[in-house]
Amino acid sequence: MTSTPLEGLPFTTLGLLAALCLATVVHELGHLLVAARLRIPVRRITVGLGPILWRREAGALPELVWRLAPLGMAIGVPGRRDGDGTLRRPVEHDMLVAAGGPAASFLLPVVLVGLAALHFAGPGLESWLIATALLSALLGLSNLLPLPGLDGGHLVVLGAARLGWVLSPRHEVAVHRVGLRLVALAGLVFMGLHYAGIV
Repeated sequence: MTSTPLEGLPFTTLGLLAALCLATVVHELGHLLVAARLRIPVRRITVGLGPILWRREAGALPELVWRLAPLGMAIGVPGRRDGDGTLRRPVEHDMLVAAGGPAASFLLPVVLVGLAALHFAGPGLESWLIATALLSALLGLSNLLPLPGLDGGHLVVLGAARLGWVLSPRHEVAVHRVGLRLVALAGLVFMGLHYAGIV
């Protein structure tokens, strides 16, 4: 039995990066589409991670930012409150935007598994579709964890605000920023332990 060039795609670095890019871009598109539907302006679209390589302001269009490592995407919307603390929009709108990413992450596996079931490509590509579907579902689940910086953390803060417990805009941003750094640090530690053969 002969192997095809795509036979081991899910297990190559390129295959993993492609899966990660697709899963994260679709996740952020979920946020973007919900924001557009609710007419919440998107001020910034960022592609990648790390130091900024290129940025462009396009007038009424969102600012485009390209970072060093072209992995994933993020969007930026105006804060929920003006400088004087006045709400710009209902809290429920922000909750829907926060939930849009995980919803897209759970929808993508349905599409990918459906494509794999059509058997239109070789086993390598079909395996990649299944692996990407699992990665997307994992991304959706992990983002629902109630940790600051993740979508679940945003939903917790927004739910608390809905009940009357409100952080100042500065403190809210600080909480999520610290949470993101801790999540990133945990990811780096896990990768280090994995490559060291400990986990």
